[in-house]
Amino acid sequence: MSFDDQTIDSRITGIWSYISNKNIQSSITLDELRNLAENRNITVYDIKEVTFGYDIQSKGILIKTSVGSAIYPRLRSTEIPLAQGRIAPTLNYEKYWKHVDWFIPPYISKGVLNNSMKMCGVTPRNFTSIDNVTAQNNFENELSSLYTLSLIIPVTIQILSKSTAISKHLPIIKEAILAFYSGVKIAAISSLIPIIEDILRTIVGEEGSELDTISKINSCFKVAYLNVLKLDIHNADWIPSEFCDFEYLKANNERIFMLETLRTWLLESFYANTCNYNKQSGFNRHHFAHALSDIWQNESNFFRAMGLIQALAFVEVFSLPESKVSILVPEYNEDSTSFHAEVLACLEAQQIKKIALNRFQLTNELPFITTASDDGWSVRAIVLSEKMNNEIIPKLRDKGWHCHEIGDPEKDGEFITVEANKNGKNIKIALVYSFAISSDVYARFNDSCDYVLCQGSSYRVKEFTSQLKCQALPLNAWIAPES
Repeated sequence: MSFDDQTIDSRITGIWSYISNKNIQSSITLDELRNLAENRNITVYDIKEVTFGYDIQSKGILIKTSVGSAIYPRLRSTEIPLAQGRIAPTLNYEKYWKHVDWFIPPYISKGVLNNSMKMCGVTPRNFTSIDNVTAQNNFENELSSLYTLSLIIPVTIQILSKSTAISKHLPIIKEAILAFYSGVKIAAISSLIPIIEDILRTIVGEEGSELDTISKINSCFKVAYLNVLKLDIHNADWIPSEFCDFEYLKANNERIFMLETLRTWLLESFYANTCNYNKQSGFNRHHFAHALSDIWQNESNFFRAMGLIQALAFVEVFSLPESKVSILVPEYNEDSTSFHAEVLACLEAQQIKKIALNRFQLTNELPFITTASDDGWSVRAIVLSEKMNNEIIPKLRDKGWHCHEIGDPEKDGEFITVEANKNGKNIKIALVYSFAISSDVYARFNDSCDYVLCQGSSYRVKEFTSQLKCQALPLNAWIAPES
């Protein structure tokens, strides 16, 4: 990426050629540079020493003239050791984000980001030793820790509401958040994905209306890169091309590097052709839009969708001059506090609804209706854990049994187990949610269990448990053994 030398007066670039060829860029004085310009019939309005750059700053001379402005660096880019030394580590970090199938998220602090990397076990130091599937699955588990409610809410309410490209979609975004935390998770995701293309269209503007999607993305990001660079060089019209080299800029300007990881992810993942798409998340526009598969129906893709919309707001900051979007996460205001309370109310109402509905279905022996977002297992797991902790274990302890191994709820078969011993004797009890489970699970019980208890009704119990060698009973009919 560079400024087009054809659009700047050749006398501006000619001065740099003269300075650099004589290797006097570090020693030339302001007066000497002024004379060089005036000898070429250029009127100098202002000339001064400045520092420019972002992560790594350099010294230079800013000159404003009748034919444009420029920065003449005091050092060549190759003479800045720290800047050159950042290129290789930056390339490695870029590969890391491709490996985990995401981008550097704006609005998330480095501390939070580094902690999530450590928690998922995939870091920029060790990712090359971890295969793509494992790395992406591990990172996927951390998305909810990165995009927490305390981030999603103030960014949505206080930042996205000021966005030129996104504010018109705010009612849908807020409704999607409420839907997700009310349990309608896949519907929430499906309402967010179509917004993304309209955001890109708005950022590109009418002049890009004839472009295809990939060209729109590249056009949008090119404008952003140039605007970021302009900010770092005092809005000068020209700087030597070596300071516009994209590898140099990625290594020495964090904002350009963040934008580039996002652009790469959009092209190689979100908009990747279905024949080339092999990522674990399923967060691909074509799979969603053309209903090619249901791989996109992944709960964590809600956090991806929210993260992507936040990132596009960050793109807008540097693409649209009139944008009022902030790149800093604000403190909660009253609107954010109110919306947070509404989300928490949805969570609480969802739990109450699940438990009440579950009890009604059990009492009336009605089937659970599975949806794309919920197969009901989380509620059934809670019921199994509560009945194990509140009924079975107390009954055993009352009879002098020591419960030494309490298992977690198992989804395959929907059961939970406990082992207890007394006077050298060991027993194992399985609590099932329903007796209507597979013969494979019952075969496992025959090998290890002394009792199989059912927390619900005993509907068709003999039919379902006929192959069991151990005793099968409803929980409310079971009496803990004395020995």
